[in-house]
Amino acid sequence: MNLVPHRPHASAPEPSMPRHAERSPSPVRALALVCALGLSGCSLFDRGFQPSASYLIAPPPQVPLAGEKLGSLMVTRFGAIPPYDGKSFLYRNTDGTWRQDPYAGFIANPSDMMSDALARALEQSGRCEMVGVEGVAMRFDFSIEGVIEAFYADFSEPDAPKAVVRVRAYLLDRRAGAPKLVDQMVGSGTAPIAAAEPGKVAEALSAAVGMAIHELLEDLSVERDLTVELPKASPAQAASSAQNGL
Repeated sequence: MNLVPHRPHASAPEPSMPRHAERSPSPVRALALVCALGLSGCSLFDRGFQPSASYLIAPPPQVPLAGEKLGSLMVTRFGAIPPYDGKSFLYRNTDGTWRQDPYAGFIANPSDMMSDALARALEQSGRCEMVGVEGVAMRFDFSIEGVIEAFYADFSEPDAPKAVVRVRAYLLDRRAGAPKLVDQMVGSGTAPIAAAEPGKVAEALSAAVGMAIHELLEDLSVERDLTVELPKASPAQAASSAQNGL
């Protein structure tokens, strides 16, 4: 008699994946995970700085200004004093230091957007018979050049943050051949920043740009004898006459 209890034969265990194979995602899945986390390097073509939020300068429309029309006028591309020549928002901190925002800024350089904004404002003001921008193949009576001297968000006073813009412009008379400087104008603007958010900073900077441009055009709209032909004299005498008359 067999006294050993009967034990059924255990079935063979199913083959399992190696431990390292269970926990290692595929390259495609890993890349998708990196992109989903918002890490950089997802695109081989995105090698330059690309802010996560980009804005345009959008000042309010310029109101019409009274005064004699100034003929045709060309707006040339503005310059900008560093560090106001970059796309990133520039902040002045409470301790007096400065910081560029690596995640928010403008979609184009402030110099280009300032020139476009001034050209639109000049057209809306009604002060010129025709307004053009640099690159138009025609001869203009006058031209405006300029430089951005301040363009930043001022958080030095936490309870009253504001956008600060300052622009200097030069009016040149081109009717007698070589351009001659006949006027210099300065426009400044400040606007409160409603909240410490990129969108609110962009809105405040746009409002400050509108104020600065309005000051420029107010100065330009002062009655001057700009529509009278310059006397037939030497360039030095003509420049002196224009300076004394203005």
